[in-house]
Amino acid sequence: MSDTPQKIVEEAYDNIADWYLAWVEGQNSPRESYTDRVLQNAAALSSSKPRILELGAGAGVPITRMLLDRGAQVVANDISAKQLKLAAVRCPEATLVAGDMLALEFEPTSFDGVVGYYSIFHLPRKDQKTMLAKIHDWLKPGGMLVFNLATMDEEEIHGEFMGHGMFWSSFAVKESLEMVKEVGFEGVEAEELEAGDGKLGEDDPDFGVKFLWIAAKKSSI
Repeated sequence: MSDTPQKIVEEAYDNIADWYLAWVEGQNSPRESYTDRVLQNAAALSSSKPRILELGAGAGVPITRMLLDRGAQVVANDISAKQLKLAAVRCPEATLVAGDMLALEFEPTSFDGVVGYYSIFHLPRKDQKTMLAKIHDWLKPGGMLVFNLATMDEEEIHGEFMGHGMFWSSFAVKESLEMVKEVGFEGVEAEELEAGDGKLGEDDPDFGVKFLWIAAKKSSI
């Protein structure tokens, strides 16, 4: 197996796709409330059908499906082609794009909002700012990005996820928030939350893990 972060993540999610679908459907997460913020913000920008980019769509539930059911046009990306095959069954209306998010190319101001849950922290942290800058460029003026990051200061986190190697990378909270602002986002709001509201069992992969949840806007000017 290749030891590049991208291949580690791709192969892991390909291998655990069916398990991950069952697991994520039972997860208690702030994703829905943050997605609602993006949709409300998009509605305030325009009365037309919002165009939303999802980074790390997985099997399309719960967020791709939620976006579609709320009337959005959705472009959904995931590094795992197997995950997106599952998404195609559950979200046939979405435009599904497999591959590394860093390789995505869209026209400037293409999207009313962007969501990225449990995905951007799989990029090496040297690439996270580049990714955020691309997102900023893709958003329409006033558009919102919501996503989450890890909270520890670790350049490379190699671990096991359901029996498969996995890669994560993270700045400390202060540095992550500075990074978001440095690429041009405004009105940055953030909170640290323990996964599952701290009620997960010790056998859950996210037991005891804290995530940094962020909402930020592109200037409307």
